[in-house]
Amino acid sequence: MPQIASFDIFDTLLTRLVSEPTEIFKICGDRAVQYGWINFSADTFREVRIQAEQRSRLFYEGGEVNLDEIYREINNTLEIATETIDKLKNLELAVETEYLIAVPKAYQLIEQARRSHPNILFLSDMYLPEAFLEKQLKQHGFWQEGDRLYVSSQWRKSKGIGDLFLTVLEDLQLSPQDLTHIGNSHSSDVASPSSLGLNSIYFQDANPNRYELILQKYANATNGVTSLWAGISRYTRLTRDTKTPKESIIRDIAASVAAPILTAYTIWILQQAKVKQLARIYFLARDGEMLLQIAKELAPKIYPELELRYLYVSRQALRMPGLTKVNKAFWEWMFDDTTIFTIDALIARMCLDRQSAQPIFEPLGYSCETWQKNLSAKERISLRNKLEKNESLQELVLQIAERKREVLKAYLDQEKMLDGQAFGLVDVGWRGSLQLSLENAFEIFGTRMPVGFYFALDKPTGGLKHKGEVLAFFFNLNNSVGLRNDIDYRYVSAMEVFCAGCEGTTLDYALQTDGSVVPLLKHTHNQPALDWGLKAFQQSVITFVQHLVERLPTDFSFDNSPKLLREALDEMFLTFNNSPTQQEAEAFMDCPFFDDPNELYHFYWAMPLRLVDVVKYAIARSDGFNRHRNAWSEASLQVSSPLVKKLVPLAIIQRKLLKRLKKLLKPNK
Repeated sequence: MPQIASFDIFDTLLTRLVSEPTEIFKICGDRAVQYGWINFSADTFREVRIQAEQRSRLFYEGGEVNLDEIYREINNTLEIATETIDKLKNLELAVETEYLIAVPKAYQLIEQARRSHPNILFLSDMYLPEAFLEKQLKQHGFWQEGDRLYVSSQWRKSKGIGDLFLTVLEDLQLSPQDLTHIGNSHSSDVASPSSLGLNSIYFQDANPNRYELILQKYANATNGVTSLWAGISRYTRLTRDTKTPKESIIRDIAASVAAPILTAYTIWILQQAKVKQLARIYFLARDGEMLLQIAKELAPKIYPELELRYLYVSRQALRMPGLTKVNKAFWEWMFDDTTIFTIDALIARMCLDRQSAQPIFEPLGYSCETWQKNLSAKERISLRNKLEKNESLQELVLQIAERKREVLKAYLDQEKMLDGQAFGLVDVGWRGSLQLSLENAFEIFGTRMPVGFYFALDKPTGGLKHKGEVLAFFFNLNNSVGLRNDIDYRYVSAMEVFCAGCEGTTLDYALQTDGSVVPLLKHTHNQPALDWGLKAFQQSVITFVQHLVERLPTDFSFDNSPKLLREALDEMFLTFNNSPTQQEAEAFMDCPFFDDPNELYHFYWAMPLRLVDVVKYAIARSDGFNRHRNAWSEASLQVSSPLVKKLVPLAIIQRKLLKRLKKLLKPNK
């Protein structure tokens, strides 16, 4: 006899847009309150519904009950009109219908199973009526004439105990080896049928991953929003095909970690723009590239009148035009402590060519042959001290700044930024330096100051202060609010990766003969990031947002502050950052990280640790063992050699012992 297949239904063929089934009861409660059917909270209704099901199971064989019996117990508890009970029961069926979605890969499994036998068996441990389940299977294209459905509440038997499988075998006169069961529960769909001699296949695609489980954990604190987002994350994973294991990991991290964080941040931006009645907001290159795409999907639902624009800027392109005096902030920018710092990099920051720089640097003892050398910390300090006293350099820098300011003004005018209307700037963070540079120019141009929207914000360096307003989603150290009281560099590097752009950085602007201004990019394409998989990463994030908008239930509102989600997003992110799986770490081994403002070089986010660096750290010859300052430490360790993995904890202990020993040997004063 040909093999016949049986399929579990929920989270195998069909799943919900919320990750926890009991969230359906909360949604029913919300609507019942809105309709005036109940006079208590939605959370109370959910508890009543859960407890009613538990009590009902006490009275029936095998503890298997149907929806009518559950609502009879609800009626016994609430003692309200039978007509209202019927409305509540039908409401649950309507909400289930609204929130049910098909698992795309399940269609392939069904098609494959029908090649062996034309008919399929559907088995479910479920209280919902058989007629309802059959209707859903038909509606989503799983059911064909001749298929059979076995529901635990109808037969008073279950997959979990195993007697529902025995009922199927007896009813169809099959032997155990004739039946293969497919499902998502290891206990009910694999262990139980296997113990009876049936074949079984574990299909877990629709099971929530660890990030979605974290979002679900915060469902009560977020009024169910994180449960919906966990369901959307799962649906995004399920609907985007991949060809390699690496692509699957990139998709999953984009959908389950990056997308919820970036979506919450963008919703907050749009809400704040609406409150402040801004005419337009500018997403600053390149961190704004992804955020702009998200905003285009969300703005029609939140603030459709808002004009969304992209502004080609960078620290390199704005620092010099915004410079009006050579001060401490200027020198801190010029000597920003990148991993590799050369004189070539320095003169690029100053917008000098080699010919102009030579008369300045050679008399100070720096011949052209040394300009590509990576300077040590002491050498950088020495060079800075010399340049700070060089008046001719400062005069030259200010002349360059003035010329570049005129071109910048033409560009900003072209982009409607100087027309006097209220506008905002969007940048991920972290000190608002781009806004500071623009504000310097705005002050000279005599236009209004912007509102800056940031994911997180630290205080500006050099004692500077913003002239316009600055707001932050996650934390703002300028006014001591948010989820951190110090800059969290884990977020700094991760958000740089999550918001990476597909183009090269903006280096300058070119005035055309027709008066227009064209931004000059380092590269047309950010090829290292594209080679890693940036396009697929971005598309997974956008797919999440599109699903959220397109499948938005009537109960979901964009009016609530997404800051209520921050604790959930934070735990989810820290889980990803602090304990990446081996597969996740490997997927980011070739993810580029640009440390230099002119993109003269790049590292990778998760680079394997080298034995020599670990040894140097252990004997106090270096301050760390990461390959660069923005490295993802936990992932770098994951992809390192077995020997390095064993030595790192020992190196840390050794370093602590050396510090203690040094303290003990230090002479008392």
